[in-house]
Amino acid sequence: MNGYVAVLDSIPEQSIAVAVYLLGSLIALWCWYGVTKRLPKPMGGFLWIVAFAILLTPTVSEGANASIAPAIFGLLSLVWINASLILFVIGIGSVIGYCWSTYVSNKSNIRVHEKSSPL
Repeated sequence: MNGYVAVLDSIPEQSIAVAVYLLGSLIALWCWYGVTKRLPKPMGGFLWIVAFAILLTPTVSEGANASIAPAIFGLLSLVWINASLILFVIGIGSVIGYCWSTYVSNKSNIRVHEKSSPL
């Protein structure tokens, strides 16, 4: 048991915290995907983007031990800055989702004729 503790002592605490947070966020987004895939595609995709933005939009926290934190925690003190960051990520995700859904819907309409001449 001392070997495991010694390994954890050699890793900086902030790295462990970030790794645990990212792993927890991935698990939460995976579970949320299980819920949203049963909804209609536009609504489920948008709700997944909102959850992604809330969980993973970074900002700098305030205080003596200021470091990178999720923007949702900063909504208590810096409401407008962090809300704008979350809305920016939602907007970018919505544009990417629209482009992706347009690509997927048009992908099935594109057909290659195998016997036609390339000229």
